[in-house]
Amino acid sequence: MDFLKILVVDDEDGIRSGVRRVLANFVISYPFMDEDIGFEIFEAVTGEEAIQKLGEIKIDLVLLDNKLPGISGLEVLEHIKKSFPTVRVMMITSFASLEVAVKATKNGAYDFVPKPFTPQELKASVENITKKMFLKKMTSQSNSPEKNQDKKQ
Repeated sequence: MDFLKILVVDDEDGIRSGVRRVLANFVISYPFMDEDIGFEIFEAVTGEEAIQKLGEIKIDLVLLDNKLPGISGLEVLEHIKKSFPTVRVMMITSFASLEVAVKATKNGAYDFVPKPFTPQELKASVENITKKMFLKKMTSQSNSPEKNQDKKQ
């Protein structure tokens, strides 16, 4: 089984533990994949802690609250897009205004899920992002110079 690393950034302990509970045994499987995908969950309470963990751990997906103590989620999103451009970000916030959603999307957020969300909503969003990440990886591998060289021979 392959594992994606998810960083949950939220100052609410209930959200972090809830996401951990929902995704701990969640496995994604597609007929076209060789391996199932599971999730390894990491947590951060503040934006500053999130940035530190991103520098220490190769994170694949960040679930990011907008309202954080210290720097805001949108500021963390801007940092991620500049310093870790391959990391996908899903914004999660209870202050789901259209303005915040538009700004987050323009700044590179891949998805936007308002709180409170159900386990099914969380799983569906994570599954959608995971599928797109997997397909992008497969596309880039099939377009790699080594693969193209093999096709020429």
